[in-house]
Amino acid sequence: MKTHVAVMSAVIALLIVNLVTADLRKIDSQIPCAETANCTNIPTLPPDTVCQEGYCMCPKDEGLVRCLGSQAAIHEIKRPGPLIYRWCKHDQDCNFHGGFCNTTNQQCYCSKGYVPSNDKHHCLEKAQSMNFTCTEDNQCLAFLPNTTCLSNKCVCVSGYHYMDNACWEMAGYGQPCTKIQECSHIEGSNCTDNMTCECGVETVLSEDGKRCLAVVRDIRDECEESVQCQTFEHSSCIEKMCQCREGYHYERDMSRCFLNRGIDDECANNYECYLAEDYKRDPPIESLICKVNVCVCAENYIKAKNVCVNDGSPFFASFRVITLIAFLRLIYDHL
Repeated sequence: MKTHVAVMSAVIALLIVNLVTADLRKIDSQIPCAETANCTNIPTLPPDTVCQEGYCMCPKDEGLVRCLGSQAAIHEIKRPGPLIYRWCKHDQDCNFHGGFCNTTNQQCYCSKGYVPSNDKHHCLEKAQSMNFTCTEDNQCLAFLPNTTCLSNKCVCVSGYHYMDNACWEMAGYGQPCTKIQECSHIEGSNCTDNMTCECGVETVLSEDGKRCLAVVRDIRDECEESVQCQTFEHSSCIEKMCQCREGYHYERDMSRCFLNRGIDDECANNYECYLAEDYKRDPPIESLICKVNVCVCAENYIKAKNVCVNDGSPFFASFRVITLIAFLRLIYDHL
């Protein structure tokens, strides 16, 4: 009887050992990997775990050994870790938005069109375009490098701009460049043969530095900013036209603006001597000339009320009559 009981006890013990061993085989499956990150992303494994020959290798006293699924599973019960990259057998094991079970690696991954969240607890929709609605940078970076999620929109990172389906670094005006796209944030600029961002021929940088404007070639041509009038010294964009600044006048023969010099003012040449009345005619007359570095009335002109008048003009004749009458009245008053 005692022998029978002992035999039965041995059989039961053997069955229990077999069941436990079988169960451990199920739990203790080795953890496959493609790269070390697949192992280190499992927080329940040692931090110095590495991926070798397609499996996660855990450090032991005797060296590196293949990590067991039971290690991760048992520890997960104690300390929940990220859902993405955790061990799985079926899609049901990856019960989070956008997740599925990669049965080859036996790990949870994000489905196509999704990317892992920063905390690895769920998957986020990958951005499909710029200005795509987002919550994390990962969504934008999966669509295009040098992007970020700003105010819930995918945009280029600071210092970059979007063009030709890419975010290009913005080179400053006159700064080194390698591609025209690096300069295109300045409208009309180019990456020159000298590999610097500059405006093209016959154009100039606008005052706000955002575009290149055409240089004005003729006085009184249309303009937007005074910088376009740089061909003519002492000129500005006035009433949307390039004109000489106040106190200056334009001399067509010299294609430049000269400082106004009136009667009896010092001068260096005839172009400086200026009377507004002369320029009301086209071409203007030259009643005022520079003589011995002083502006005086030209030949056949005389000074009258700060202007030069032709001695044969009706004005001069009237002026002589008025002068004669005034003279006669002065004599009469003294009689």
